[in-house]
Amino acid sequence: MKLTQLLAKINLPYQLFANNASDIEVSAIVSNANFATQNSIFVGLLGAKFDGASFSEQAIKNGAKVIVIDEKSAYNYQDLLLKHQVNIVVGDAKMLLMALLPQFYCNLPANLYAITGTNGKTSVADYIRQILGLLQKKSASIGTVGIKTNFECAGDFLQTNLTTPDLASLYHNLAILKQQGVDDVAIEASSIGLEQNRLADLPFSVGCFTNFSQDHLDYHFDMQNYFASKMLLFSGLLGSDDFAILNADIVEYAKILPVCQKNHLQVATYGKNSADLQLISFENNQLVWQYQQQKYVANFLPQGQFQAYNLLCALLAVAKKHQLSAQQMQFLAVNLSKIQAPQGRMQLVASYNQAQIFIDFAHSPDGLLNVLSSAKTLANHRLLVLFGCGGNRDVAKRPLMGQVCSDLADVVIVTDDNPRLENASEIRQQILQGCDLGKTIEIADRKIAIKQAIAMLLPGDVLILAGKGHEKYQIIGTQYLPFDEEQIVLNAISS
Repeated sequence: MKLTQLLAKINLPYQLFANNASDIEVSAIVSNANFATQNSIFVGLLGAKFDGASFSEQAIKNGAKVIVIDEKSAYNYQDLLLKHQVNIVVGDAKMLLMALLPQFYCNLPANLYAITGTNGKTSVADYIRQILGLLQKKSASIGTVGIKTNFECAGDFLQTNLTTPDLASLYHNLAILKQQGVDDVAIEASSIGLEQNRLADLPFSVGCFTNFSQDHLDYHFDMQNYFASKMLLFSGLLGSDDFAILNADIVEYAKILPVCQKNHLQVATYGKNSADLQLISFENNQLVWQYQQQKYVANFLPQGQFQAYNLLCALLAVAKKHQLSAQQMQFLAVNLSKIQAPQGRMQLVASYNQAQIFIDFAHSPDGLLNVLSSAKTLANHRLLVLFGCGGNRDVAKRPLMGQVCSDLADVVIVTDDNPRLENASEIRQQILQGCDLGKTIEIADRKIAIKQAIAMLLPGDVLILAGKGHEKYQIIGTQYLPFDEEQIVLNAISS
């Protein structure tokens, strides 16, 4: 699409400084200068910490021919006009981005699912993708572990390390998936992503809520703001008659339901207290549920009752969106043993000395509670947990995480996670305030801590390595250093 055609489609005030640049054929729209390509539009968003316009030179170096500058930016775009053959658009950058994207990326998958909640977003999104794969439907999931598809997919995807990618990257990736014949995509909707409008105007038709507990208070400051950010999914992104899939067993259900009703959403629930998809039992990997007056029994291999809840959330989302018949539900029940937990979610990575070693991404008090409660049922002897807390993140949860681990585990090893710009020793001391020091060991270096934890294992033990999950790096200062926890475990065992 030509630039003039694209601008003609938006009904917003702006100034265009053409600077002798031709009416280019726009190749892409990006808000990350690293993703700019030849003839792309780079939108410099004005954020709380950075002015995106300051990355304009990098975007131009990568090929951008149009630079959108926020009207409140202090950046001197006149220098760009003097130095480069580019078009400059000045206006409300965020509103211009939100207006340009649906005009340029106008062909997107028909069925978009948004999943929010403190824990379980990755699992639910991944389970939706896998369930649709069992039904022979091309589908994908987008979130913490990147872009996953249930088929061989070729495309120049823009990969970010955000739970919810930036809006421009989402539109770009969704357009590629649509070109590959995908009509069902499950997307993790983080509270920060919702508040920052990273999902704005995408045509979602299903919204899922998993659970709610303390996290991200470094950003939201209190639980009320945190919860309000989650509610933006049901009060802004979904339209009348879209589906809201809610956990009936959490106390927040009573607060979420009126929000959904006010916005005329079709509410469906899952859980033990649900009248829609009711969890009957989950024992020894046998999952039993009732849906539309029929009972179903399935073998479900991922560990933990919290994963059973995540699976039922995904199952209900697909059932409602695709109006699954009893025959289709029975087909899924027979084939659910093929469903696997996402990478880094109660992932059994090795056995050593007749003990099991799991990796999990749990990094909140409730996440640890779920994982350790499940792991305790697997341990024939002791339960050991190794964990730390991320720097420049919610400080208040650190002693709470220490307390949860002390309450449930027999041995607690406190180590470093991603200290970022904080003093790692101070983070560990804050965790130790909540620990039972009689069962707790402090080992600063995470790699050394893992090796020592494995050396401690006795027959029947279970070791949980919590916090890193799928991550292949450790953030120390501003550096992303290689850190593959799964490989570190395997190397420790082999040595």
